[in-house]
Order: sequence, then C-alpha cells, then structure tokens
Amino acid sequence: MNSRWPKKTFYWIENKTLYASIPFTWELPKVLNNVKQRNVFNEWERVIVGGPATQLMPGFFDKLDYVEEGKEYPGILQKINPLATRTTTGCVRKCKFCAIGTGKIEPGYKELDDWPDLPDLCDNNLLASSKKHFDKVIDRLVVHGWSDFGQGLDTRLLTSYHAKRFKEIGKPMCRLALDHMDYSDQWQDAFDRLRQAEIALNRINSYCIIGFNSTPKEAWQRCDWIEKHKVLPYPMWYHALDQLHLNIVTEEQRKLGWTVKNRAHIMGYYYKRRGQKPNYL
Repeated sequence: MNSRWPKKTFYWIENKTLYASIPFTWELPKVLNNVKQRNVFNEWERVIVGGPATQLMPGFFDKLDYVEEGKEYPGILQKINPLATRTTTGCVRKCKFCAIGTGKIEPGYKELDDWPDLPDLCDNNLLASSKKHFDKVIDRLVVHGWSDFGQGLDTRLLTSYHAKRFKEIGKPMCRLALDHMDYSDQWQDAFDRLRQAEIALNRINSYCIIGFNSTPKEAWQRCDWIEKHKVLPYPMWYHALDQLHLNIVTEEQRKLGWTVKNRAHIMGYYYKRRGQKPNYL
C-alpha cells in the first residue's frame, strides 16, 4: 500500500470556518487570491491558515481581517494523509537550504512519547533518536508490514543495526539523500548497510537537492553516480525559504550556470525519462 500526499494546499470547512494548510511558500499568493474572493456560497465566514508556509512568512494574510494564522490543528497530518504520522520533531542538522535546519520551523529536537500508529513516517530525522525510541517505532511498523520514511534517512547516522531493523518491517521504503558529493562516502556506507540487510533495490531511492551551491554539471554527475547503484535519484529543485514562485531560476542560480531549459532537462529526465543525458557523463 502506498501513501498519498496532495502536494498543494489542503482545504476543508468546519463550523463555518475555512481551513487551509499551506505546505509551500509559492502557494501563498494563490491562497490569498482564493480567500480574497470571499465566499459566494455562504459555506464559511472566516478563514484559518496554517502549515509550513505561514510559519516561514508570517503576516502574509494580515490585511484580511477575516483571516487568521493558526498554530496547531490536532490530527492535521492524518486529515491530509490518513496514513501519515511522526514520532519526532525538529532535526539535529543545520542544513542552510532547510527550514528545519535553519530553525525557522521546529527548532530543537524532540522525541514524542506517543503518536498515531501509522506507516508513513514524516520525521525529519528519525535516526537521530535514541535506540529506545527507534526500537519502539520499528516495533509498531512491523505490524503494518510496510513503511515509507518519506522525509529521508540521514546517511551519516544509518548503522547496520538500523538497517537490520528496517528489514524486519517487511517492505520499508528507505529514502536516502545526497546533497553534495562530499557526502558520497557516507551515502555509500548507508547503501551498503541496507543491501547487506537484504533491503531490496526497489525499496531504496535517493533525493538530490540541485540548484543550491551546485552547477548543472555537478548535479547531473551526482544523480548519475546514484543511478549507477541501480537506485532511482530524485532531483529536488532548491527554492529559497521565502520564494513565492514555483520552479523559477533565480539570479543566484543563473550565476551557477542554471537556466530554465537545463533545469527542465534534468528534472524531465529523471522523473519522466525525457531527453538524453549530457555527453559529459
């Protein structure tokens, strides 16, 4: 069974209130325009917005007196994705491209005492947790027979013990990440440990952030290096934490050699197998 994420703003109405959970900052202008139209069908009277985007850009809706920013909504993950849960918050890393790492969202790291018993884990860094907590998580996942570590597994922390316990789940989807070739040795070690634990190749894939301090050539070479391990690389285009437009190429990225065309090339190749790899690979 696979989990599903809407990958866009999630709306629902309760008690004459329109709720909007906004995951990405580039969704903010669209949501603002939608709620500006007011409600012609008399289904709602006020609006509560929340989600990572509102935390990154607080005050975006301040000019509308019928819109307020919400802090927490109990069970929001399960409302968006009925299979999703999280067992920790925050992260021990300080990646400059990440809202969590920069401390703009979820500063600090915390193990939760309890959580909804579901197989799609949204932990930012599960492997930073204690052995006691990790074992408790895996023991619960074993009952499901599958899991998806959707936010990725920290290759610098992944041990043989972790890998063996993942295998006990049955069908874990182990998502690694290679943000720069400086971490290729750690990626290789994590991959080897998963394979030694007999995690199937089709249960391993890898994120690759591109457009952040990397040239097009470096990005292609990094994705190609991963693919040579018979692992699917998923390039993730870097967006600034306050970016209001999707998939644009910024001036900073142009200085690295990126264009609209070569951004579309690498994304199209690895997601839809369109076009050919560059001849320098």
